[in-house]
Amino acid sequence: MVEDVPLHAATLRYFDVAGPFAAAVGTPLPAPLRATVMEGGLVLAWLRPTETLAFSEDAAPIAELSERLTQATGGHVVELTGGLEAFRLRGSRVAELLSRLGSTAIGLGVGEARRGRFADVSVLVVCVRAEEVLLVVDRAYAEHLRGWVEATLANWREG
Repeated sequence: MVEDVPLHAATLRYFDVAGPFAAAVGTPLPAPLRATVMEGGLVLAWLRPTETLAFSEDAAPIAELSERLTQATGGHVVELTGGLEAFRLRGSRVAELLSRLGSTAIGLGVGEARRGRFADVSVLVVCVRAEEVLLVVDRAYAEHLRGWVEATLANWREG
């Protein structure tokens, strides 16, 4: 149920969600607490009013987006590849597992993105498709989070 996901990522930081930098992305930036899963596997997830996380399992979509935004004014791209890790949780009981983990993301629908705290660590939970979520965490805390999720799963199966 817990699967490592290769992650290439960048944060898009901008002054105006309707400005030239945001327009150069080529698709509307996600609304608050939302994520957009684009053709080619690029995910755009809302982080805060002037910041969007862009990530993909492949390097090409992030490189293409960064190149497209190089000349755009009103924002900048910060490369995060290597600084974040992701875990995939999938199955018909994902919502129940998130509940056991203490997440407020219970009932997270497709295309939603919410930050929460698991094991006292900030985690971005993105529902990329029905019964599948990605947990995106700072690399420094990835091993801790993985251990906590696996321990929760083990206790759940025993109980």
